[in-house]
Amino acid sequence: MEKKQKNFSRVYQLFPEPVYFSKLERPLTNKEVKIIGRYKEKTHRGVGNITSDDTYVLENKALKNLKEDLNERVLDYFNEVVCTSNLVTPYITQSWINYTGINQFHHRHHHANSYVSGVFYIDVKKGTDKLNFYRPATSSIRLEVAKHNAFNVEGLQYSVENGDVVLFPSFLEHGVAIKKEPNTRISLSFNVFLSGIIGNEKSLSKLKV
Repeated sequence: MEKKQKNFSRVYQLFPEPVYFSKLERPLTNKEVKIIGRYKEKTHRGVGNITSDDTYVLENKALKNLKEDLNERVLDYFNEVVCTSNLVTPYITQSWINYTGINQFHHRHHHANSYVSGVFYIDVKKGTDKLNFYRPATSSIRLEVAKHNAFNVEGLQYSVENGDVVLFPSFLEHGVAIKKEPNTRISLSFNVFLSGIIGNEKSLSKLKV
C-alpha cells in the first residue's frame, strides 16, 4: 500500500503591503503636455537622475484637471485599501517631475513626512521601464537563496506604461535600475497626507491634523 505523504506544516502570509495600480483614462491635453514640457527647462540633478526645481507642479492651474484625476485615484486607494472610520481627507502635498535618461537611475529611497506616495507615468517605454520595490531590512543575517518565494525575495519589479498611476505606502523603499534604453523616462511623483481627526479619544490616540 502506498504511504500518504504527511502534511507537517502550514505557512501563512502576514501583513502584506499594497501596491495600487490604476490608469488615467484619458490622454493628456496639448496644454498639459506643453506645461509639463516646460518644467524640464528648470531642473536639478538628484541622486542618479534629474528632478524639476518646482516641487508643487500640480498646483499649476493648467494641471488642475490632472490633479483632480490623480486625487480620484487617491480617494479610491483609501476606500479600497485603508478603509478607515476616521473622518480624514487625504490630500496631495508636494509633486514633482523626474527625468531618467540612458545610464541614469533613481536611487533606492522612501518618502518621509507622507502617508501615501504616488507616481504618474507620462512617457515610458512599454515592456522595458519598471518600478522596483525593496523589502525593508529586518535582520543583519543574510542567507543565500536557492528558491525564491514571497518570504525571502529582496525586491520586486513592476512594468509600467504611459498613463499608469501607482500608489503605495510612503515607507516602502523603491527605485529605478540603471536605464539602458535611449528614451528619457518622464514621471510625475507626489505625496499624500491627511487632514481631519485620526486615532480615538478613548484609546488616548486622538489627534487633529
